[in-house]
Amino acid sequence: MGKWRHTVALPFLISLGGCIEITTYVSPAASGTVIDAASKKAISGATISVDNQPGLFTQTNSGGQFVLVPTTRTTRIFVLAPYRSTPPGGTIVVFADGYASREIVVKGGDDPLLVSLVRVR
Repeated sequence: MGKWRHTVALPFLISLGGCIEITTYVSPAASGTVIDAASKKAISGATISVDNQPGLFTQTNSGGQFVLVPTTRTTRIFVLAPYRSTPPGGTIVVFADGYASREIVVKGGDDPLLVSLVRVR
């Protein structure tokens, strides 16, 4: 009798949950400002890329600000409760012409970064 209850209960519970989309992040998210280490002035046109993920990058605007939007993967499944993912951590690389590049480890949901780059002579 116990097996019969499970056979009926599971499809019933799944039907209550329904089909939902689960979005998971597969790359880090980051935002912030890139400045010159000596003058503290914003660096426009600096490139921020994700280490080991070619093609995933952004550039700073005229105020040195950037937003790196994470890539996501969407899956449709049957679940009983919604699932929310946060952007994973990862390593970003910041570089600009005339400056030494920097690698920065970011964690999902970090506050905006202030990245200072040192001039190369």
